[in-house]
Amino acid sequence: MTIIINVLTAWLSVIFAFLLTIIYLLRIINKGKRKNKFIARINRNLRNSHKTMGIAFVISACVHGFFSSGTILSFNFGTLCMVMGVLLGLTYMLRKLLPGKCTWIKPHRWLTAVLIVFLGIHLWEVGGIMGPEFFFKCSLREVETSVAKLYGTETVSATAAKDQTDPVTAENASTAPPESSSTMTTDTAVTDTVLTKANLFLGSVDLKDGTYTGVAEGYGPELTVCVTVAENVITDVLVVSHNENNVKYYGKAIDAVPAAIVAAQTPLVDTISGATYTSNGIMQAVINGLEPAVISGTLPSL
Repeated sequence: MTIIINVLTAWLSVIFAFLLTIIYLLRIINKGKRKNKFIARINRNLRNSHKTMGIAFVISACVHGFFSSGTILSFNFGTLCMVMGVLLGLTYMLRKLLPGKCTWIKPHRWLTAVLIVFLGIHLWEVGGIMGPEFFFKCSLREVETSVAKLYGTETVSATAAKDQTDPVTAENASTAPPESSSTMTTDTAVTDTVLTKANLFLGSVDLKDGTYTGVAEGYGPELTVCVTVAENVITDVLVVSHNENNVKYYGKAIDAVPAAIVAAQTPLVDTISGATYTSNGIMQAVINGLEPAVISGTLPSL
């Protein structure tokens, strides 16, 4: 549920920030003798819920920070947005508690302007807000992964692997002279391990040996990977070029996702929180790169 909570709270934070800051702008726009009643009514309703929305903004920002890839107290513009929200709340409270002692509304407005600037920079550095279509796709993938972890995943057993052995090889093996028990046990264990690992790749996809290049879109365009295949096993995945923004976010995905693909022997692995676009871009690039390598079977779709 990490991606779902992270993205939803990001959306909520941006929405609350917009509603909190538009009050002053609407009042300026609707000045003069010819006031628009509809705009005035919207502004009045927003002002009545200003305190509640401010609290909601700080809470959603904290939750988003907790589930993002960076820690809440680390120095980043997301954390600074949350700090601005807290300071805005304090100036609002001081305006009520100490009326006349200071013109609290002026620092309140200046902090609002700073919040908008920080929020814009934060959205730019993380590549914007995830769109609904991509969000639902990632959420569905995360739910499927969570269910698989909850109930356990089945890999191809040694017996199933043996059943896929070439019939001629099996017949020759049945007529071969007996060997020592220790040698047979060792050879069987090694064979079963290799067959099981090879068949982890969805159990039905045969790949040609070689190194293949795949390109897909992450946060930025043209995320390029090289995938090496040997004996139907993915032996290496390497991100060779990309146009991602902010290494704090994409760095973990570039380090973790290729290694996870090699370990799991499938291009579909868990995404990295806070770097969902990059994670999915790497996986899609691997799928695209492996298309020319397919001898039989069907590659998965992201």
